[in-house]
Amino acid sequence: MNRFAKVILLTVSVFILASCSSFHKEESQQNVLQNDTITVLALGIDTRGEEKSRSDAILITQYDKKAKSLKVASIMRDIYVKIPTYSKGYNKLNMAYYIGGKDLLVKTIQENFNITIDHVVEIDFEGFTYAVDAIAPDGIEVEVPKEMIADMDMNIQPGQNSLHGEDLLKYVRFRHDANYDFGRVKRQQEVLLKLKDELTNELSFKQLVGLPKIIEGSMQYVTSDLSVSDTLSLASLVVLNPIDEVETMTIPLEDSYISKRYEHAGEVLQLDFPKNIEALSGFFNLPKAVSN
Repeated sequence: MNRFAKVILLTVSVFILASCSSFHKEESQQNVLQNDTITVLALGIDTRGEEKSRSDAILITQYDKKAKSLKVASIMRDIYVKIPTYSKGYNKLNMAYYIGGKDLLVKTIQENFNITIDHVVEIDFEGFTYAVDAIAPDGIEVEVPKEMIADMDMNIQPGQNSLHGEDLLKYVRFRHDANYDFGRVKRQQEVLLKLKDELTNELSFKQLVGLPKIIEGSMQYVTSDLSVSDTLSLASLVVLNPIDEVETMTIPLEDSYISKRYEHAGEVLQLDFPKNIEALSGFFNLPKAVSN
């Protein structure tokens, strides 16, 4: 079975529902709302019952409370990076999580892309189907190509379909087309935006009443280092001040990488790091930085 990249939806939930208070393990040093922006690394984790797993979806998300905006940068997992403390020096980005969990992945991203991560949210793919059906009980409408139906064993017709949890999971994990992982990331971002609309455009009294159910059901699938108080504060802020704008980008940029193969790492994306760092800094309005 292919590795899934599924859990984009709960990136939205991190900010709308703030990912549930009971899975927070540490109290933060200061309330996240003291800053105008908060940068969260959202990880979709493919455990499949194994002791060690790899980060299947890697997203740097930034919520701006004044602008009421959410920015999401999808970072391709096959990017060839220098991994701190790794004996071979370089490997795919998601290898950092496999070796040293979220802490090593955060350090790897910060050192390679010159960006500061405030918090981390990890989401297991098993929560995807539950959360999609809870947030969008009528499904999410997408265009499903014929080749996807055959490859993913979907019992639907090609064209426009309203997909529910399990089929939407297949939709975002499909990668056997000409665009491979880049196409999958594009579908992840598409679903993210549509789930955001479900959460913000129709935030009725009925939906507000239903939020505790979504939070309770999601608890077993999400872990985060946000404190309980920060989580509740952030959830309240976003629910009362719905996100007006969502911007997305993908790293690497087009024409800023080459495909290479290394014996120890397999097929990788070798980046023009200065170009991608500059683009990422501009996207998040960060001070200009230079790659090491």
